Amino acid sequence: MSPTLMNGKTNAVAADTPIRVFFCCTGLGAVNRGFETFFREAFDELKTDPKIEALLIKGAKQDHTGSQRTPDEHAIRFFSRTGKIATAIGRLTGRSAYAVEQWSSFPAVVRQIRKFHPAVVFYSEANLGFLLHRFRRQIGVPYRLLFSNGGPCHPPFTQYDFVHQVAPVYHQEAIHFGEPPAKHFLVPYGIKVPSSPFPDADAKRRLRSTLNLPLNRPIVLSVGWISKHHKRMDFVIEEIARMSGPRPFLQLLGSTDSQSNEIITLANERLGSDNYSVLSLPKESVHDYYQASDAFVLASLSEGFGRVYIESLMHGLPTIAHRNEVTEYVLSDVGTLIDLTKPGQLAAQLSEELGKTPVSSFEEMSRRRNSIVRRFSWDALRTSYIDMFRSVASTFTHS
Repeated sequence: MSPTLMNGKTNAVAADTPIRVFFCCTGLGAVNRGFETFFREAFDELKTDPKIEALLIKGAKQDHTGSQRTPDEHAIRFFSRTGKIATAIGRLTGRSAYAVEQWSSFPAVVRQIRKFHPAVVFYSEANLGFLLHRFRRQIGVPYRLLFSNGGPCHPPFTQYDFVHQVAPVYHQEAIHFGEPPAKHFLVPYGIKVPSSPFPDADAKRRLRSTLNLPLNRPIVLSVGWISKHHKRMDFVIEEIARMSGPRPFLQLLGSTDSQSNEIITLANERLGSDNYSVLSLPKESVHDYYQASDAFVLASLSEGFGRVYIESLMHGLPTIAHRNEVTEYVLSDVGTLIDLTKPGQLAAQLSEELGKTPVSSFEEMSRRRNSIVRRFSWDALRTSYIDMFRSVASTFTHS
């Protein structure tokens, strides 16, 4: 069953009028977080719907999927958050390099808005959105701003026209704060579920050989920023080290920066160099590591949504997360929720999961995957997204 579009707004746009939707994600092509992968997929999955006319603004001529610039995609120039200029300006202004990236993208985004004349600007970068809100009159296009709140940000939402909420807890938080219900839409992140079957034992072994992974040990996977902060990769390492031998191999996948060195040092000290791997990969390569693994864990204590949870479940993996209102919603009855603030809890749960023979039966893997297909696949959510765009566009006035 498709989720209900929770905003109570009357749809005033003619059903046969395509809605011009401006998908804006400056990090796409440079960064591989949940925001960027969501916008890439959302654009690809929704642009063919005859009810909308879509344009994608991204930050590189070729992004991590290999998608080149096309008439409905434009790569723009700005100061990248990973570059020296954005870093230097950030230090001078007391703001992050990411904020500088968004500020510097503003002129190019405005040029594309004036060319495309969208009814809806769909975005997730708040600092850019503040500028688009403040200077809308000067820009000269009466677009409506639809902020995708995957971070999440919290109320009040005074500089947003509409807010796309991806989890019930944040939708409820906004309404309880006193935000107008018509301003907020509850539609979860969609995801493209691969059609390929689960690999059998022989195929999994061949895949591990190709990826240079251990052939005869369980593999635990964690995907996210390689850092102590937020994703708590240090906690995962310590919990693997607690397990009695032979311990599983730990595969960490995610973006790295200067803070990642301490994670690598810790893993060498606690696990040994032959018992773990840290890699940063294009999004399309991560699929193989899910298929080659036996269990998944993300140790963060809070997430706006957590796309990696549904990536893991759609590949059939036992998926372990910290219990909170978001994970209860996303993982539902097909994941394992425990208290990841307590040392030893994860080690015990991994020992239990990996001690099963087999670790996951075909029926268990199928149940996890089917839950994601039913709740979060684009086939399940497409209509809800189009209805959301149409409701937002119903307030658009042609100039």
